[in-house]
Amino acid sequence: MDSITPSIEAAIERIGTEGFAVIPNLIDEDRLARLSDDSEALLHPIPNQPGLNGARATGRMFKGLFRSSRAFDDIIVHPTILAVVRGVLVASKQTNADYYGGSFRDIQLSTSMIKDVQPGEDIRTLHQDDGFFPIPRPRQPLAVNTLLAIDPFTVANGATRVVPRSHHWSKKLEPDHDFVTVEMDAGSILMFNGAVWHGRGPNRTAGRCRRALNLYYSCSWLRQVDGHYCGLPKAEVDRLPATLKALL
Repeated sequence: MDSITPSIEAAIERIGTEGFAVIPNLIDEDRLARLSDDSEALLHPIPNQPGLNGARATGRMFKGLFRSSRAFDDIIVHPTILAVVRGVLVASKQTNADYYGGSFRDIQLSTSMIKDVQPGEDIRTLHQDDGFFPIPRPRQPLAVNTLLAIDPFTVANGATRVVPRSHHWSKKLEPDHDFVTVEMDAGSILMFNGAVWHGRGPNRTAGRCRRALNLYYSCSWLRQVDGHYCGLPKAEVDRLPATLKALL
């Protein structure tokens, strides 16, 4: 097998320096259509929750995806995603043969879900996704979070906001700190260090949702957010393909 591609190496380098990277067109139109259908069948409203400035909003979500469906497994083990995750968390360049051989035992899937930012939803304030790990900062990368766009990410429909280079900080975020809004086409994926400060904008559109497949990977020695084997019974884990099993 050939070594990992220049685009993957560039993504690993950018996540290391800026904290995030976008890989365009990760999946083709046919796979995107199936992802959209499968996600839509699972999404359900979350309870009406208070937002910022007194606003209230109801979005849609589906948590515990891995224990509930096998329809997304091919994306969970997508070779590009795993190569980037491993490059960031293990700091070691591997070949595609390592992926196909199922040797990714030093990274793991920690949680998976589908998110939908509905029209009228308020912002989600800037935060980090690795804050529950009690390890002093600055520290080695512990997690890589990913958002695969099922719909286009735009400023208008609440695209993700990221504070570049904030994964290097040991300080708290200033409330008025500058950020960049990550716009991308459906089928593209945003990947970022779990220590990066990020959030999302409000969905100000009249009727356009902003759905994403959210896959969160971490170092294998950390506790999985969704519990051991991501909540899947051991008997079912044993029937999984080798690479998928290695991620649990």
